[in-house]
Amino acid sequence: MCRKIPDQEEYKRMSRIFQTLLMGLTLFSLAFTTIPQTEVNYDPVVAQMLAESQSNRWVGWIAALSGEVPVKTADSEGKILTRSSYVLFEPEPTPSAFTYLQEELTRLGFAEGRDYFIHTYDFPFGDRYPQRNWKNLILTIPGTHPVLKNERVLLVAHLDSTSGQEWTLAPGADDNASGSAGLLEAAMLFRRYRFDRTIHLVWFSGEEQSRRGSESFVIDYANWLPEIVGVINLDMFAFDWDDDRCFEVHAGTLPGSQTIGDTFANVIDAYGLDLRFDFIDDETAYTLSDHNAFWEKAIPAVMVFENGFYQEGETCGVSDRNTAYHTTADTLAYINQSTGFSILKASLAVTAHMAGPNGACFQTTPEIEIQADHYRRYLVWEPLLEAAEYQIWTRDASDWHLRGTTIDTSWVIQNDHRLGITRIKVIAITKDGCQSQPGYFPLK
Repeated sequence: MCRKIPDQEEYKRMSRIFQTLLMGLTLFSLAFTTIPQTEVNYDPVVAQMLAESQSNRWVGWIAALSGEVPVKTADSEGKILTRSSYVLFEPEPTPSAFTYLQEELTRLGFAEGRDYFIHTYDFPFGDRYPQRNWKNLILTIPGTHPVLKNERVLLVAHLDSTSGQEWTLAPGADDNASGSAGLLEAAMLFRRYRFDRTIHLVWFSGEEQSRRGSESFVIDYANWLPEIVGVINLDMFAFDWDDDRCFEVHAGTLPGSQTIGDTFANVIDAYGLDLRFDFIDDETAYTLSDHNAFWEKAIPAVMVFENGFYQEGETCGVSDRNTAYHTTADTLAYINQSTGFSILKASLAVTAHMAGPNGACFQTTPEIEIQADHYRRYLVWEPLLEAAEYQIWTRDASDWHLRGTTIDTSWVIQNDHRLGITRIKVIAITKDGCQSQPGYFPLK
């Protein structure tokens, strides 16, 4: 019996049918993914997280990422003059914002391979120069619920910047150091708490080049898509020239996205954040940012944005657009610290509620003592329940430095006066990377 060989048109038709079936299966899976409820009651755990947040720390990261102040990395020292994706992963210029980001995460106690990993996608060089291809960074706060830990909540922002001189100068303080610094603040807070669902903090590159990073992410991590219950995209939210404390939540037409938007309203009320926002829940919602890659896969997502678009009849009234957007003038001077940080706190609270907060990782901190014998001095502390290891940090006149990790409850102090040590701290870490509050010991 002869078997008919499909012609080219038949292949195309079969391919379209297969793609339709595949999308249908994805949508079917998403239909059974639980979207967290919009009703938010005051939670003392979330309130404690917000109380621990620091606006000056957030602004300090914006200043570093936008070249307002010099930074020091392992391979260079100076100001980050641009975060353009075209130069972000090149050997020059230095210092690199991507290297700085990784070293800041290390300083917060995270480890590459255990807590975060780098997603290199096949652009723009492909196989020719794979080491120079653009990259995203994905930090994971693992969930602890037996079932819900397999569901994922994403808080994302793009790291890259642009301007008319983006190869040499693109500070991008508002767009989007505000969001990238916001993710660092989230990492700082979330590392010490447990959640039902898994949280991913994702720094995208290539947003200014047609959202290359997020578009590649949803392709390369397609197996995650049915498990994602929601995405919050922080993109350019810290400008508020008229001090009306108004911002925008772009939710679009997906019901799950609108659920996230409703959660913002409830969080603002529950924690007294004194904010208002325009809720864009129709086809006019903005699409030219990283949340759109998730919308195209029918995944609930919202964009958090400053009050830059006029919405007739909406809450906030007059639009207030940052005119320094995409120019070399987008500097720290255009950041409204009070409004911007309140918007960040609302975003952190929504993320925490969506993930299901469960309390601090540790109820106590390491209590450090100094002991000595004829030959040496050493730190000792009582073991903490669930601690798999301890990090030992020392501080000199300028910063904290990780000296090492141990599974023991003691650590020999080096008698090297050149180190200039002024203080020591010890942090307990669980096997899944959850951290304690640090225990300190001041040295004389």
